Amino acid sequence: MMRFIKLLIFCFVFHSGIAQQEFSFNEEVWWGVMTSAQISNRLAVWNDAHFVNELFFIYRTGLTYHPKRDNLVTTVGYGFLKLGTPNSEGSLIRPEHRPWMQTIYRVPSTKKLSTSFRFRYDARFIQNLEAGNLTDGFSFNHRWRFNNALRYAWGNVISKNTRFTTTMLNEALFRTGPGPNGVRHEHRTHFLGQLGKGNFVYSLGYVIRYINTSPTVARINHGPVIWVTINLNFMKGKLPTFIEYPSDHVD
Repeated sequence: MMRFIKLLIFCFVFHSGIAQQEFSFNEEVWWGVMTSAQISNRLAVWNDAHFVNELFFIYRTGLTYHPKRDNLVTTVGYGFLKLGTPNSEGSLIRPEHRPWMQTIYRVPSTKKLSTSFRFRYDARFIQNLEAGNLTDGFSFNHRWRFNNALRYAWGNVISKNTRFTTTMLNEALFRTGPGPNGVRHEHRTHFLGQLGKGNFVYSLGYVIRYINTSPTVARINHGPVIWVTINLNFMKGKLPTFIEYPSDHVD
């Protein structure tokens, strides 16, 4: 099975025109809990947490504005991360502070197939490293992220009270700025199957991350994705007027 997955990844990166680089392959498991709590007809409080063993933990909060048509959704917030370092032996000891904002455009659709486009900006303040060890001070970088989500809603094919959806996400990430930390380019592809029941959406899938560390060297991180998304309504006596998708909250 793993040989098949690596062959699939190789075909993916070869098709992308980057096969001249030298690759290292790393397995990972990506866990996530994502919540949206509606507090008014237009506003929701965002909270989520993502964890990948030995790589990162992030907790993020924010405030989301949904317009009346719900097709141009904007969030602003703050994230705190703990990252691994080359000499931390898998411990997450390196802090990062990340103010951020994003805008999602949902293409109008009345059919089962739908799509959305997301732009996110991260202002990254990361503690400095020297020879693989933490040192004083923080460096600053910008990160620009462009995401497309393609969803197909199969409906109640499993049971009357369960919604089944499949989603493919593609996201390109670019770093600019004065700081030396982080890679300049990364591409992520997620394949997800999702079961929705009540306020909960359970996502199980696979992620492939192409991490461009230099013109001649790149990493391919890949592995299963396990996410839970919870949409809450704090408006007493009123039905929710919007919904947020797991692809809105992906780290």
